[in-house]
Amino acid sequence: MNLPPNRTIHITRAFSKDLKKLPKVIQRQCWEIANILAKDVFDPTLDIRKLHGYENVWRTKVKRSYRLIYTFDDNSLYLLRIAHRKDIYKKPFDDIDI
Repeated sequence: MNLPPNRTIHITRAFSKDLKKLPKVIQRQCWEIANILAKDVFDPTLDIRKLHGYENVWRTKVKRSYRLIYTFDDNSLYLLRIAHRKDIYKKPFDDIDI
């Protein structure tokens, strides 16, 4: 059985800034989840939800209280934002350059 190749992970400037502000344990977990998503953007072991009002933007949980916002195409995974669940939905996703 041939599995599709992993998607290439791309990060936005906003994601990079968000990640630097987080505790190291959250940063490590974020990268572990990103690697899982690169293999399967709908991995059943992750709590993945589509964001309402966006055509192809999804979120998954990182350590219960953090949310990772991402989008993807056939070859790439784009990490858009990461923040605490109380703050993440206050941050815009529309103005992020991919």
